[in-house]
Amino acid sequence: MLDLSAGTYEVADAVGAAMWAQLTRSPVDRDIRGLAQRFGVSPSVVEADFMDFGAAQLAAGRLVEERPHEAPPPILQMQRRRPTALLALKERASAERDLRRGFADAYGKRTQPMADTTTPRADVERLTKIFRSAESLYPAREAPLDCLPRSLALTCFLRAAGWPVQHVIGVALYPFEAHAWVELNGAPLNEGETFLHRFTVIQKA
Repeated sequence: MLDLSAGTYEVADAVGAAMWAQLTRSPVDRDIRGLAQRFGVSPSVVEADFMDFGAAQLAAGRLVEERPHEAPPPILQMQRRRPTALLALKERASAERDLRRGFADAYGKRTQPMADTTTPRADVERLTKIFRSAESLYPAREAPLDCLPRSLALTCFLRAAGWPVQHVIGVALYPFEAHAWVELNGAPLNEGETFLHRFTVIQKA
């Protein structure tokens, strides 16, 4: 269970994983009787344990109560900025500094605002090359294992130039590995698609 707001994850046992699988279904599609048969206990015991498990996850902030007919949060507007190498370098340093202070604020700061997306705009491939060149000057201590600050910085850099890119987080199992990258209209930027196929997307913003 990966908690994006806290930047932590926990491993569930077989019972917890089975309950999580049921929690992802709508209430009418949940198979409590099937869980009871699988683990050899009565349906009443499973139902009680399932309610306790759901309440615990809700209290921990891993689940939220559904609020029907709630309007989506508005996209914050930012002023379009000239996409220079200096700006790219500043964004890279700022992303790493903010992540040290906390994941949630650093993530929201770079995945919520969007500049004016109307044309004219600088070519996105040229901007990606500018970012890559500027980043090569940054003394990243964890390179190449610094995909999170790098991708968040690129997201902010391109959004400030008017490109509606998305920040993506994916995970791979056996062994566990997480990766973050940037996409435009579903196509990855500055990443190889063959490499990304091994990751299951768990978050897009």
